[in-house]
Amino acid sequence: MALKRLASLNRRFQHDKHFETEYRTVLQEYLALGHMTKVNTNHSDANGYYLPHHAVIKASSQTTKLRVVFDGSAPSTTGLSLNDALHTGPKLQEDLFCILIRFRSHQYVLTDDIEKMYRQFLVRPEDRKYQKILWRSASGETETYQLNTVTFGLSAAPYLAIRCLKQLAEDEDHRFPHAAQVLQRDFYVDDALTGADTKDEACALRTELAKLQSSDQSLRGHLCMPSS
Repeated sequence: MALKRLASLNRRFQHDKHFETEYRTVLQEYLALGHMTKVNTNHSDANGYYLPHHAVIKASSQTTKLRVVFDGSAPSTTGLSLNDALHTGPKLQEDLFCILIRFRSHQYVLTDDIEKMYRQFLVRPEDRKYQKILWRSASGETETYQLNTVTFGLSAAPYLAIRCLKQLAEDEDHRFPHAAQVLQRDFYVDDALTGADTKDEACALRTELAKLQSSDQSLRGHLCMPSS
């Protein structure tokens, strides 16, 4: 399945060079950030799982207009997909209605989002063989890579990312108690909707959240403003 999808992707590349450039740029970023690693194995190696991949284009996006999506629901030669074999984990996500009610109660509000949230969390090295992909180099060689981080497209990804975020809150609670509470209660997936009663408190909270960047989280888009 992964090889067939790659062949289809390469046919599209032949007709749309701009699309090919954008796609290659995304995967090159994966390599540069250490989110993907080349492995020396033949693509016929059945040890693990090969994720087919394709592009989703969102022209309105202010950050990444082309996103590479990995298909964990594609069946393998056994008839089962990786998602069929994964335990998705319990629901950890806070209820959006409760988050919004708390957000509207603040005099000053802040919004945050974690850039590339899933890719902030590493997968154990011994489990990365289940996240292999095929990719054709610029020279035309079909090569095998493995994804090193939690991967969008896998059924367990939402649980893993949110669970890691909550663990970060527990680990950093002694240093950043207010920011830790935001991580526990005021995040909806990768977006935070929170605030405070005074401008000084809101700005102090913003500072605490910013310091969590030292914990390998890319928090961006802080906004401090009076609520109407």
